Amino acid sequence: MDVVWPECTTRCRSLQHALDVISVVTRGSEQQIKAFLSSYCCNATTLKDDLGRNVGHISASCGKKAVLDWLVAKGVDLSVKDKESGWTALHRSVFYGHIDCALTLLKHGSNFHIQDKDGFTALDLIMKDRPSYVVFQASDPTELYTWGNNINFTLGHGNQQSKHHPELVDMFPRCGIYIKQMVLCKFHSVFLSQKGQVYTCGHGQGGRLGHGDELTCLVPRLVESLTTHSCSQVAAAKDHTVVLTEDGYVYTFGLNTFHQLGILPPLSNYNVPRQVQAKTLKGKSVMGVAAGRFHTVLWTKDAVYTMGLNGGQLGYLLDPNGEKHVSCPRQVSALHHKDINISLVSASDGATVCVTERGDIYLLTEYQCKKLASKQLNLKKVLVSGGVLDYKTDPQNLKESGGQPVRFLALDRAGRVFCWKSTSTSMKQCRWVYGRQVFVSDFALNKNEMLFITQDGEGFSGKWMPEKKFSPDKKDHSVSDSVLSDTHNVYERIGLQKLTFIHRAVGVASDPNGCNFAVLQSDPKSSLFEIPVVSSSIFVEAFEKLLKEVDEMDSIHDVTFLLGSQAFPAHRYILALKCDFFRKLFLSADSNQADFTAIYQSGEDSAGCDMFVMEKVSPVLFSYILQFLYTDTCDMLVHGHKPRCIQKEKTEENQDAVISDFQKISFHEDVKGKSAYEVYRNNQICADNKKKGKMKPPKKSKCVSEESSPVNMLQNLAKKFGMSTLSARFVNVSLLVAAAYTHGLCPPMNGSEKRILRLDGVRYENGTINVIAKKSGNWPKFSMNECSSLCDVTLRSEDGKEFPCHKCVLCARLGL
Repeated sequence: MDVVWPECTTRCRSLQHALDVISVVTRGSEQQIKAFLSSYCCNATTLKDDLGRNVGHISASCGKKAVLDWLVAKGVDLSVKDKESGWTALHRSVFYGHIDCALTLLKHGSNFHIQDKDGFTALDLIMKDRPSYVVFQASDPTELYTWGNNINFTLGHGNQQSKHHPELVDMFPRCGIYIKQMVLCKFHSVFLSQKGQVYTCGHGQGGRLGHGDELTCLVPRLVESLTTHSCSQVAAAKDHTVVLTEDGYVYTFGLNTFHQLGILPPLSNYNVPRQVQAKTLKGKSVMGVAAGRFHTVLWTKDAVYTMGLNGGQLGYLLDPNGEKHVSCPRQVSALHHKDINISLVSASDGATVCVTERGDIYLLTEYQCKKLASKQLNLKKVLVSGGVLDYKTDPQNLKESGGQPVRFLALDRAGRVFCWKSTSTSMKQCRWVYGRQVFVSDFALNKNEMLFITQDGEGFSGKWMPEKKFSPDKKDHSVSDSVLSDTHNVYERIGLQKLTFIHRAVGVASDPNGCNFAVLQSDPKSSLFEIPVVSSSIFVEAFEKLLKEVDEMDSIHDVTFLLGSQAFPAHRYILALKCDFFRKLFLSADSNQADFTAIYQSGEDSAGCDMFVMEKVSPVLFSYILQFLYTDTCDMLVHGHKPRCIQKEKTEENQDAVISDFQKISFHEDVKGKSAYEVYRNNQICADNKKKGKMKPPKKSKCVSEESSPVNMLQNLAKKFGMSTLSARFVNVSLLVAAAYTHGLCPPMNGSEKRILRLDGVRYENGTINVIAKKSGNWPKFSMNECSSLCDVTLRSEDGKEFPCHKCVLCARLGL
């Protein structure tokens, strides 16, 4: 169709038009698509098919970047979702691997956080596109991310700024530290590394950080007193910290207001870790620890021990003598049975939960030990929050109407979550109010909400949903009453919301108030069986080959230098890019100008290229200069290299010597009839006889003088060419000696020592190069925009775009 249909308007919703547009976008070229959209339908850019797909969706799926740019210029909204899956154009470009289209969409303001019907953003699709063998595990190398209000420096970012989304705690990756457990509290945070070291940050009042002082730490700091121990678990509450070592010993530090540290005598606080030593623990190995604000819990395989303020959460009645505090670990007798083996323990400020290997769950609160459930097997983690304490035990810190309802969460190895609330009578399995089913690998609990980590590495926040009330008048009579009753009583509804920027999570934590959060994410490289290795560069080898194979008769070189009888074909672009002298020579109006030597243009070479004649420059040294310009190195910088013989020009010096000798000839006898050679020879013999016996034979020097050293000659030539990169690698020995003398760095040197040419990194000794310290220069990057006037070839792409290039670079890099 070449013209717009008569009945078509800007509000056209024709399904046939939409199908025709999608067909053209799928099969046509970008130029054809733009022409068709401009002439076929008045509303072609926003028409949708029966699946809700428009031209933007299909263009992104097919990788038509130019069409997307054209649509953006027309003001088309590219954030529209389709009906099929809720995908935007950005979702489609990412899913089909068209990175150029995704960059275009992001450049023009596409929202990266729009979720599809399954709650996936475009970035989530990238993360899910991984092999099936990639599974994120807590044992992987990890990265720690934290976010929250950060009022008390608990996030470890080195400042007090709040973080609205997870940000990396860069102190750990910079030091090569991987974290396996984190505990966040109101005033401080505790981190346990995979190597068993403990780090703390936050406010240090009372010694809760364990550093021997009460200073505030803005970033995690190692607890040095525990470096000799390999720690396996940490627990913490508002004012104190508990650490368990792999040997089964327990260390505590911080405020001891409620005797929760378990150390005798019960001082007010301890600034460094102190081991908990009690008769009740003698000969027993502690397997786990937990902490609440007012108490601490230790457990072995067959017993649970508590200590601190007994407000009903310790598992036993008040002391008959009125003692409100338990200063050392005391066993909970209600859990002391031969058939009970403890597997998990958790504590909040007002409650304690214990789980046995048989699946029995006990709640310690209000001076009672309540059994919540039985046969809850294969549990891997439990958490509890809330609880009500007896305010009479400590009226100064407890309120009569204080406390919160108890809430308990349990996670089994199949990824299912179970919960119990003080307002209910039984354990219930959690049902997710979300668009798809999720399987949980870890969770955190605070007084306001829950945080979940899925087995796919995603993060969610969860809230308790109000219970549905079933009215007998409105219920569906096709469903039996027993089924409705079972659904209502067995499951607990949890509303989920996706957490952004979390894709490889293996662990999560939250402070009790729900103000600060932390997540452990698997290191991106941990899932790689083989880390990709970038092959070594052949850049130098390519240009070295180009220099060796250049010939006067080829069509690649564009300039030739003539030094004496030796010709050096070369390439203008490489010389001009690496050397300012050649840049001025080739790009200035006067090509015959030179700063240091006689150089002039003299016709053309055999291939018709410009030829420049250089005088007073050694061909050998010039070959080293060319080698350095092409490869950023030369043989003179290679250890063990024997420089070629370099003959200095002495023609003028010899001529002056002959003239001087003739001026010194004296005619003491008759020269008539004698040849000029006989007269000159007789005078020479007389002169030698006069000097005989007065002159000492010269001593042979084993070392080369500074002036005749090829290294020094190359240095001087490099300076004249303005090649600071090469000349900077050599330092004149006289400057070093002078500096040493003036500063008294070394004793004076004798004559033979001064003749040794000592260079910074390079020495010339006994006819060979000795590299002492290798130095590298800065290789300038080739760019088509540099020295654009020296471009000698143009490449044209399929779409007609032209690229000015240099034949020498293409031949060297591509072998054209």
